Formats: sequence, structure tokens, C-alpha cells
Amino acid sequence: MLLQHSYNKENARPLLSVIIPAIKVDLELRRCIDSVRLACGMDNNRCEIVLVMPRCEVEAAKTSMDGVTTFVEETRKGIYAAMNDGIRASCGRYLFFLGKDDIVLSPFGKVLDQLAQEGGCAAFYDVYWGKEGVYSGRPSKWRVLLRNFCHQGIIYSREVIDKHGPYLRRMRVQADHLLNIRLLWDSRFAPSVRYFCGGRVWYAADGFSSVARDPLFWRLYPIILKRYVAPAAGMLLSASRWLRGKNI
Repeated sequence: MLLQHSYNKENARPLLSVIIPAIKVDLELRRCIDSVRLACGMDNNRCEIVLVMPRCEVEAAKTSMDGVTTFVEETRKGIYAAMNDGIRASCGRYLFFLGKDDIVLSPFGKVLDQLAQEGGCAAFYDVYWGKEGVYSGRPSKWRVLLRNFCHQGIIYSREVIDKHGPYLRRMRVQADHLLNIRLLWDSRFAPSVRYFCGGRVWYAADGFSSVARDPLFWRLYPIILKRYVAPAAGMLLSASRWLRGKNI
């Protein structure tokens, strides 16, 4: 894996690592990175930007992209594989994942201010969901069993990722859903999950994850419930599926 850092690694560990998987450099990627820099500030000790790309695109990106702290060659195909590559290459105390077509808004910086002052294992907040309006990010261990939270509406501490990551690469679009279930049902972490009302990021809402289904996640869902929620929960779901004649 090729890494190129544009700052001294002996500097203080950055507060936040923003990890952006991308196929190539285009206007949307430039817009995304500019929005991060404007919302978070230009100080690399506050925020580093980690760009994960195919090997054939890295050299071109290094010569044309300003503001990126670290360039990473993806080691495997797939969005979760790229995110895992970004995690390994990052240095921040907190981790945040973006798509190249997302936009970080100025109130996002206030979330970082609060995390820097008060800490917390994760921060959830509302996002603007495409043209649909505001999508609530209020964390709930019951809600997450039925519906996932927007990935762009969560900042994770490195401790959470170390404990409940990395992302399961075999899942197509809901490996982050699995991580959120594990986080919100973990009694050690859940009490220090923070919520910030109001939109902090604009999520494009037209990516693959917004329309695709994850067969592996749903096939394993009874096992997930049994292991991370309660044994009875997994048994009840399995029984319900059997009665309805459905495997997933």
C-alpha cells in the first residue's frame, strides 16, 4: 500500500481523519474536499483527509489535488475494502467516511469542537438527504434494528472501530449497519454516544448503497441479533421467517 503524507508524522495526532474512497479525480471530489477543509479548517492537526483510490489513479491525484493529507492505493475492490484501507492509513482520534459526491456543511465544525472538548465514543447528527429533506440521526438501539443510520451522519472514535471493525468486506452495502448495531447495543460504548440536532452534511442519496439490498446481511441477521442483541431475538426472527416460508 502506497502512502504519501504531506505533514510531519511527529506532529500531534489529528482530531479527525476524513476517509474518502474514490475512483478518480473529478469536480465532485474536489467539491467534497473543499467542503471538508472549509468546515473543519486547514489545520492538519485538527483534520486529515485520506483519499483511497485505485493504484492507476494515485499518481495523477497526487499532482492535482490540494488539501489531501494521505494518498492510499486500494488493496482490494469494493467500498468497504477501500474504507478499511483508509482506516489503516489514518491517524485521527476520530474517523469519518464520505462519498465523493457528499458535501460537509459549516455546522459540522461545531461537532468537532464538542468532541475535542468533551470527548465521546461516537457522534450522530442529522443529514440533508438528497432532495428529500432532513434525515434524523438521533441514535437509538431499537431503531437501528429496523433501519440503519446514514453513514455520513456518524463520526466514530478509533476505539469503536478497533473494537467493532473493520468492515465486513463480503457485505455489499450494510457492513456499516452491522457496525452500528454492535456499537449501540454495546453497554460500554452506548452511554457516551453523542447526538447533535440539525443537518451537518449533505448526503447525495443517489449512490449504490441507497438503492441496493445486502443479501448476506439479511441472511445473517438472525445470527447478528442472537449474538449482539439477545439470543431470544435471533430465535424469534428465525421462527418468524420459517412460519412465513422465507429464508431471508
